[in-house]
Amino acid sequence: MLYFEDLTTGREVVFEDRYSVTEEEIIEVGERWDPRPFHTDPEAARNSLFGGLVASSAHIFSIYVRIGNADIDRSRQSAAVSALGFDKLQWHAPVRPRDILRSAYTVLSARPSASRPGLGVVRTACRMFNQEGQTVFTLECAYLIERRETG
Repeated sequence: MLYFEDLTTGREVVFEDRYSVTEEEIIEVGERWDPRPFHTDPEAARNSLFGGLVASSAHIFSIYVRIGNADIDRSRQSAAVSALGFDKLQWHAPVRPRDILRSAYTVLSARPSASRPGLGVVRTACRMFNQEGQTVFTLECAYLIERRETG
């Protein structure tokens, strides 16, 4: 488990967990949350700008959250308490069926919380990339995290 004291500015954390995207899941999420043809209909998607089925932005964000909270190596998980905000969300490349996604982040800043001595505030630059190393999604995240030491 990573605590506030472990997340110094500049530290990079790469998650080992991988997420395999399926056509069925893209369609299911698309039908429920973003029913555009390029998320829900393989035939219509082939004739779209994307040339095939692609995951919705909400789906991609959800996968990002999943990877960070379910990494197979628990030593990479943070003792986060709550997200404070997400900024600069950008989708760089389509996520397609059979893509295998991974995630990493770099600590931009870390400071003790002024109002809660047992917590710190960490800001990270995050990225998610596919099996070819191509970045598909980036964002910055600020969150509260437990401190190992409160002195």
